[in-house]
Amino acid sequence: MNKLIELIENAKSIAITGHVSPDGDCTGSTLGLYNYITENFEGKQVKVCLEKPSMKFSFMNGFELISEDPFMEADLLVSLDASDRERLGSRGVMLESAAQSICIDHHITNTKFAKFNIVEDFRSSTCELLYTLLDSDKVSVETAKCLYTGIVHDSGVFKYQSTTKETMDIAGELISKGFDFTKIIDDTYFKKDFNASKLLGLVLTNAKLEFDGKCCYGVLDYDTWSKYISDKKKMDGIIDNLRNIDGVEIALFMYETAKDEYKVSLRSINKNVSSIAATLGGGGHIRAAGATVHGKADEILKNTLLPMIEKELNG
Repeated sequence: MNKLIELIENAKSIAITGHVSPDGDCTGSTLGLYNYITENFEGKQVKVCLEKPSMKFSFMNGFELISEDPFMEADLLVSLDASDRERLGSRGVMLESAAQSICIDHHITNTKFAKFNIVEDFRSSTCELLYTLLDSDKVSVETAKCLYTGIVHDSGVFKYQSTTKETMDIAGELISKGFDFTKIIDDTYFKKDFNASKLLGLVLTNAKLEFDGKCCYGVLDYDTWSKYISDKKKMDGIIDNLRNIDGVEIALFMYETAKDEYKVSLRSINKNVSSIAATLGGGGHIRAAGATVHGKADEILKNTLLPMIEKELNG
């Protein structure tokens, strides 16, 4: 019996949480564990405490029960896909209120902030790691759909270098539970609404190349992107389109979230962008990372981001 299952068995009430701005891996792992516990452990009070994810994940069982409020009465806090306490946002207070806490994560920048920590940074996703901690015979089709979605999103539909034979084996085991896996990929990863597609076109039209075409970057201010979409999560795929440009080794996308506050996303082919993000107070993976920065976009690019990218490219 691993520590996660031991803690679940000994708890009467359980809070499951993850990082702010939950993506597919965060949403899939939190709801996947929720379904697994409610289906296999009797008498447990379980709540998922999370910022509301994108509606494209609403097919997951339990989605409508997600609450943004902390569950302060929980005996056990399970944190999934968050690299540090700050990434939990306002739900970080549960680390003190819960008698026990455990962190399950795959980020190389994880600070092991819980009482117990299971961190495997070689995994494609937290969903992949979580599956290895569960009894595969007890994984239902609802749990499988959640975990499969997370693996798909954090592996870039199995194309990122974190994808291994075990990743594919686990994905195959999940598919064998019986669900339309192609629909999950199409509906949650590739499909975009018309306005989000127009916004992507705008970013690509105005994108810039630096350092002999090895870096491509795009920038959106708040007024521009908010004319097209109301949900900033719809910009999630823009960074991948910048990285897919031939010759690009590091891609950068930044968009304004508040006055002079920018969310920065970094992607690379072979370079370490997690070190750049960490310097900015963020984190992530070696080839996929992010941070929040403050200032004027032009100054941030000229004085901070582009010099750091140039150094990494020449390193």
